[in-house]
Amino acid sequence: MKAIDFACRFLSRVQRDELSPAARLVLVAVGAGLEDKEDISRETGLSHSVCTTQLRLLNLRGEIRCISILAERYVLAPAGKERLRRLFDFHTPIHG
Repeated sequence: MKAIDFACRFLSRVQRDELSPAARLVLVAVGAGLEDKEDISRETGLSHSVCTTQLRLLNLRGEIRCISILAERYVLAPAGKERLRRLFDFHTPIHG
């Protein structure tokens, strides 16, 4: 699979996902290994207030879990891992 094929398929799946664009962006950032709210906000370009709102929403939905309230650090929860797995679960036909 070429990189452009991968990107198009991934973006197509992301677009059809039920989460808001901001929530999807935060979920993907946490899935990519960003744990700290400040890092997530900086890397996604979301304001601190939007980032906080999305982190709380995703936490309430069970997609992520807070591992440090004081440091505002988050990791994927099983539901978030499953959602990301579905976003990346596309197959290309094998050409023989």
